[in-house]
Amino acid sequence: MDLGDFVVVTHPGHPMKGARGKIVGRRGEYRPDDPWYLVYLPSRMRSYLIPGSALELEKVGPAAGKDYLYQ
Repeated sequence: MDLGDFVVVTHPGHPMKGARGKIVGRRGEYRPDDPWYLVYLPSRMRSYLIPGSALELEKVGPAAGKDYLYQ
């Protein structure tokens, strides 16, 4: 995952499970090989620190078209 990637919170125990967002920063390590990401969630209109293990890259197919949520 890199800055600007769109992600989904997938960890079953995370309070924001299912939320979509954009990676806007990286802030150290949660565990070795598991960094903290600063993720902007438009549904809540703020950014949260979420460990990389709780995130998954959002899969967008060619039929998805333009996503107006992130403009």
